[in-house]
Amino acid sequence: MPQPPPSLTGPLVVGVADSPAILTACAAQAPRQRPFDLVEARIDLFASQSLDRETEAACARLEASGTPVLVTIRSTAQGGRYAGSEPARLALFRESLRVASWLDVEDDAAIAGDVARLVGARPGGQLIVSHHDFHRTPPLDDLLGVVDRAQALAPAAVAKVATAVKTDADRAVLRALLAQRPARTAVIGMGDDAFRIELAAAGSLLAYGFVGSSTAPGQTSAETLHARLLEAAPAYAARRAIAT
Repeated sequence: MPQPPPSLTGPLVVGVADSPAILTACAAQAPRQRPFDLVEARIDLFASQSLDRETEAACARLEASGTPVLVTIRSTAQGGRYAGSEPARLALFRESLRVASWLDVEDDAAIAGDVARLVGARPGGQLIVSHHDFHRTPPLDDLLGVVDRAQALAPAAVAKVATAVKTDADRAVLRALLAQRPARTAVIGMGDDAFRIELAAAGSLLAYGFVGSSTAPGQTSAETLHARLLEAAPAYAARRAIAT
């Protein structure tokens, strides 16, 4: 029987690992010293685009120590490097759930429903349905529809919206999106690192920081993101103080 989804409160810092070596280094850190709440394994950026025995072991260590692993196999259509078949990608998602509890799939993926079902059957599983626009910030009504469709894909699915921020009008749209859809929504303004912090402090569920090298416009390191959120987000600072 599917397990109930975990209770989520943010902001949560996602440490982005763009290689197996970085993923292994994340697992080697003492849990209380980690500047992130979960680790994203960007398998589409791995040279092999797969999980080998070493990376599986690293994922298992992170999960066992209380740091969830988020597996992302980002399609080329939404800014990633995965260009293989969808059946092969679904099989890799299925394999990943042996050692990871979170999956990210794009809102336009043909396998999105299948991935949602895989996560739903995994105890403690969590689904992120993501939407990226690297060229602009669409109108608010369009983005509200994106969030609603993403969250309807599965009970307690997280909607992630990341758009290019170029003007104050773009910032206003993303602030309004977060204000109108505050629950289980991650809103990210690409190209503006200060605005990323602002959105996280205002209630965006997820904030992404690289551990190896930057994987998106305006993305700062997880360590810097953690330090800035300690100052900007009292809820984050309080939660991290309790954890340590």
